Amino acid sequence: MEIYKINPQGYCNGVKYALDVVEKTLKNPNTVKPIYLLGNLIHNKNVMQSIINKGIIVLDGDTRFNMLDKIKFGTVIFSAHGVSPRVYEKARLKGLHIVDATCPNVLIVHKHIIDYLSKGYEIIYIGTRNHPESEGVVEISDKIHLVSSLSEAKNLSNLGNKIFITNQTTLSIFDINEIYDELRKKYSYAIIDNKICLATTKRQEALINQNGSELCIVVGDKTSSNSKKLVSVSQNIAKIPSYLVETKEDLNPNWFKNVKKVSITSGASTPNEVTAEVIKAIEQMNK
Repeated sequence: MEIYKINPQGYCNGVKYALDVVEKTLKNPNTVKPIYLLGNLIHNKNVMQSIINKGIIVLDGDTRFNMLDKIKFGTVIFSAHGVSPRVYEKARLKGLHIVDATCPNVLIVHKHIIDYLSKGYEIIYIGTRNHPESEGVVEISDKIHLVSSLSEAKNLSNLGNKIFITNQTTLSIFDINEIYDELRKKYSYAIIDNKICLATTKRQEALINQNGSELCIVVGDKTSSNSKKLVSVSQNIAKIPSYLVETKEDLNPNWFKNVKKVSITSGASTPNEVTAEVIKAIEQMNK
């Protein structure tokens, strides 16, 4: 069985940045303890367990705003997904030391939205409902309208003549185009700023032509938006049976029966060593 490794793989720049911020915070002797992380830094269970093992307290299971109520003092780290200004302000008023690990691409989206809000625009934001990146945006203002599907785009009411449209950075370039087409029809005068990040775009585009592969394995966390979108692109655009695995233990030998060529890719928050272990396990199936 031939293994075709699809590039790029490994951490995107936003994930590298967030992990670097955490490491510097841990090594800084002036960091005020305890250290809290507001939600998962990135969507990868193995990486998060490593962070917990280093003594960082990870809060989850609620909105970022509400999670701050559990912190009395110390340092709070904002995850790569970003937070709204009101979360930032609440942390400041509580006297917490703030460390911001937000992905630079997400910060650009926030900046543009805030700029257009100040000019009186209504904002349409295409994103995944209940995803932390979307949460951080929608909380900015009640003039931000979250659209998570084509049907929601069709059902939007008249929002006036000043509209700015943008999106979550980790969505599928193929799914989002359909939504953008609908919004262009409804609001031909809208200003559109497609902000799917380059790392996400390159990984998805690389899946279109898999050089004759009969099966695709995506290595990534089951909570990772960009990893799940890779599976969707491979299945629905490339028309190749595809599976998401977090580790080599998730591999099912039945998937590989009579398969002569398999493609391997990974999500933007997947460590290279985990993907390497998956590839090695697949290679062992040939022996």
